[in-house]
Amino acid sequence: MLANLAVLLSLGTSALAGSVSYALAERATPDLKSLLSQPQHAWCSGTQVFFPGQANYANLTTQRWSTYEEPTYFASVKPACVQDVITVVKIATANNIPFLTTGGGHSFSINLNKIQNGLELDMGGLKSVNVDKAASTMTITGAITFIEVVAPLYAAGKEIPTGSCGCVGFVGGTMGAGVGRYQGIHGLIIDSLLSVDLVTAAGNLVTASATQNSDLFWGFRGAGMNFGVVTSATYQVHDLTNGGEVQDADMIFLAPQNVSYFNTLASLSGTLPPELSLISYVAYNSTAGVQEIILNAVYPGPMATFMTLIKPFLDLQPVVQVVHTLTWSSLLETAGFALDASVCAKGKPHSGFATGVKNLSAPTFIDAFDKYGAMYAKYPETQGSVLEIEFFPTQAVLAVPDAATAYPWRAVNAQVMFEMAFPGSATSPAGAYANALAVALRSEFVKTNGLPQMEIYVSYAHGDEDPIYTFGAEKLPRLVALKNLWDPKDVFSHDKPIPQKWP
Repeated sequence: MLANLAVLLSLGTSALAGSVSYALAERATPDLKSLLSQPQHAWCSGTQVFFPGQANYANLTTQRWSTYEEPTYFASVKPACVQDVITVVKIATANNIPFLTTGGGHSFSINLNKIQNGLELDMGGLKSVNVDKAASTMTITGAITFIEVVAPLYAAGKEIPTGSCGCVGFVGGTMGAGVGRYQGIHGLIIDSLLSVDLVTAAGNLVTASATQNSDLFWGFRGAGMNFGVVTSATYQVHDLTNGGEVQDADMIFLAPQNVSYFNTLASLSGTLPPELSLISYVAYNSTAGVQEIILNAVYPGPMATFMTLIKPFLDLQPVVQVVHTLTWSSLLETAGFALDASVCAKGKPHSGFATGVKNLSAPTFIDAFDKYGAMYAKYPETQGSVLEIEFFPTQAVLAVPDAATAYPWRAVNAQVMFEMAFPGSATSPAGAYANALAVALRSEFVKTNGLPQMEIYVSYAHGDEDPIYTFGAEKLPRLVALKNLWDPKDVFSHDKPIPQKWP
């Protein structure tokens, strides 16, 4: 039975620069096998091709964080060199095979489901982090995650803004803008990006930076998933804030405290110092059988100042509170009661929706809290659903001119996410209820968001939104022109696509 064998196929010694490991399965079509094994490809040594159905397929390829509306593949190629990334793109485009690039595997757009029996370009075979301490730069390959840059940067006395979950791909997290805890100090992740090397739809390896293909560099910073496969990216890194010492507080509040909690949170709207970040979770504690609010507060500064800043929350008398000093290198794994490991668990369905707000409206949050509680009670199978509020300072974000990048929503103060979890499909009673609630709440927050319209961080978008809400009316004409220039056949359109025409 070939399904459980990994064999090394010779591709013809006269044309072969290396060799490629093929793990064959009975589900693989002969045409695909033939296509991928043609001698002219001259795969690099170490490049691997896997087919679903083989033993250990899930362990040998990068699996998706969310199984909700996920793509399916008839093959996964894991290149060991940049040339093979180019080869995969050329094979796919020449044969009209839909393909998806996987770095961290965290995007949860429902558009990914449009790829059925497609080809996965798994970048997990290309992993490196290089820090130049003297130049204060870091160069990484496309599949490196947030957590994987922390140790080498910290060892060099450097830091960079990251997302709040360590398992998310760094480049993938960059493409939409890169919101995170340190954005008040260093700006969005795109504000630290110096250049990217990417393979375009034409199969060309190009560099985009402020001086090379600058229009593409502009578009990449806010809509990068539309333009190519990133093989490497170089960032400006920064000296450790507060010597790398970070104050962290984790608290839990029970349901009866939700009104006072959200009034306190809303009172801070527009007042956060650059160093203070607050992440709140409305969740169901299945062990205790109660709805609760979890707060994580982070401050890379003196403990005495931190205690003053979080005093309004401590005065509410949380039922659990932990205040301690961490290092920047341990922050991602430790903050928020060390929830990162469980949050990063792959292979579960997540139906995610989001919207940005400038004004934090306590009544709107209280209403959402109540409606989550009603959902938990009516459909216990949705009790893994979470309402998350990422409330980050914006001083350094606003210091970058709006016109500098394609990202349109620098005035947003907080990202509000409705992360729905339920077994089965969206047509099940629980799934339909949860998704309908998320859509309704997304609209409700627009009424009090203090912004001209709905403004959705594209990396958190569900995939059902009008592009005016993810890319912005002012940025869309230029983005559409760039899309038609660099990807006229819409090859990179399976995540958060730029329309080919606008309006």
